[in-house]
Amino acid sequence: MEPRNTPGPSRPTVTRFPQYQNQPWTDEPTVQPAAAQARHSGATAGADKYPPDVVFIVGADGQILFVNRAMGGVNPDEVIGSSVFDWVFPEQHALVRERLRLVFETAEPQGHELAGFYPHSPDSWYECRLAPNLRDGAVVSATIVARDITHHRRAEREAERRYIELTRMYEERTADLSRANAALANARRERDSGSARQLRLLALLDASGEAVFVSHPESGTILDVNETACRWLQRSREEIVGSRAHALGLGFPIQLTEDQDLEFTETRDTRRPVFVNGVHYRQDGSTFPVEAAIARHDLGGGEGCFLTVVRDMRDRQQTQVALRQREAAYRDLFRLTSDAVYLTTRAGEIVAVNDAAVGLFEYTRDELLGMDARALFSDVQDIRRVQAAMAENDGVARDVAVELRTKSGTIVAGVLSATRAQGAEGKIQGYQFLLRRVASHAVHAGPPMPEPVTGPLVLVADANADVLAMATEVLERAGFRVLATDSNARALDLLRQHAGEVAALVLGVEPGERDLEHSVDEFRRVDPDTAVVVSSADDRLALADRLAGLDVAGYLEHPPHPLALVQKVRDVLSRGSPE
Repeated sequence: MEPRNTPGPSRPTVTRFPQYQNQPWTDEPTVQPAAAQARHSGATAGADKYPPDVVFIVGADGQILFVNRAMGGVNPDEVIGSSVFDWVFPEQHALVRERLRLVFETAEPQGHELAGFYPHSPDSWYECRLAPNLRDGAVVSATIVARDITHHRRAEREAERRYIELTRMYEERTADLSRANAALANARRERDSGSARQLRLLALLDASGEAVFVSHPESGTILDVNETACRWLQRSREEIVGSRAHALGLGFPIQLTEDQDLEFTETRDTRRPVFVNGVHYRQDGSTFPVEAAIARHDLGGGEGCFLTVVRDMRDRQQTQVALRQREAAYRDLFRLTSDAVYLTTRAGEIVAVNDAAVGLFEYTRDELLGMDARALFSDVQDIRRVQAAMAENDGVARDVAVELRTKSGTIVAGVLSATRAQGAEGKIQGYQFLLRRVASHAVHAGPPMPEPVTGPLVLVADANADVLAMATEVLERAGFRVLATDSNARALDLLRQHAGEVAALVLGVEPGERDLEHSVDEFRRVDPDTAVVVSSADDRLALADRLAGLDVAGYLEHPPHPLALVQKVRDVLSRGSPE
């Protein structure tokens, strides 16, 4: 169907750029919508596939003049006219702004990498190339080509992480065993020669902080121990040497099982140990955790042994306990502080709130979790000021004056501080916000967007209770009267009862629903003047083919983004007829 001429913001004009000479542009210096380009090129619905790269054309101030594909469920026509900074995370604004400035000042290409575009996954990485577009020798706009290199970056990070971890484990776990192995080999040679060097090495081995056991691999008889092992067992060397491990009642192994020994000797370097956790029992009944590193060694002449180095793990255990205590203290501080604190993902979804935030905003904890934090702001300009402060101060905003809206509609004034929440490896996982209330409006503001008496009536039918509740709330806030039901049969009854009144029907569809064509046809027969908007997770082009001829007014992803839902309903009502 042909697009309708609807009121909207004027589109900026740009020159026809050389790098797009093979694309179906007209001779007029105007950027065409994506749908018009597809018609001009003769592309069919089946061949209308998005290219892998995202291509923008932007002005010097970052305004998007052209985009070649939808962004996060928002079609290209709706992206055009917005700012490129609306799709870039706050901490990346300075980098993008600098590269854009260089393109316009020097007319030279630039490049950088970005960690994701909003609302894509913040784990995504894009390689961005910026090129100047010239007209009469002057740069009039810039072309940005963003290529998804996520799999390359993830592979690099995983390879680096694994290499660092393996190196750390190798160096940490083999240092003591290598020292003991060298000491034992040297002690054997020095023992045969009777040299003074033998005595020094044995003294060092005895003085080490780890208990060392040497045992026969077949009989299990202990061949030698150091002084640390004697102190741990509170026995003399003479009592230990010649006995078997099971007779000592050890809480840790000093020999490998047959399965471990077979795998160890056939597939691994014999100088690398097997690590086993255990417990050491003192004669007084007390215990402490240990880690045993066990390895088989060939002493020459067909003689072999197991060398076991046992390390006291109490310090590590105490460190872990202290870490858990600090985490518990942080959770208590988070929960009990009188200021409202909430955590979000990088995309703005609330993932944790404290009791003060629940009490302040008047939502339940379950209602707040998963909510877009931007919905709490009374003025969108406050959001932009917080983002600007974070971009200017390395991801930190301090005491930004804002006004937030509670569930009941009360306007709460306060100062908001924000910082990046980072994981153990320094990776940004989201943001933490702290709101200190400084004043509250004395006059109750009422619902954020009161229901108008004469506003358009919208019928929402969706079996998903959460989506139904969300759609009802955002549409009412946007000024619509709403009828809501979780049943298509009930929706048909409501449409009959309000025949001629329902301006639009938002129909939620489960993936792969077989009776969709029949359901839409029934709604169209009951009231053909009602604009039907289908919300489904299925492919939009496939849905359009299935519903061809049924005059469907528009399509949305399921679950729909609140802003996209309101905009789509407004669009179909402003057109007055199906698209």
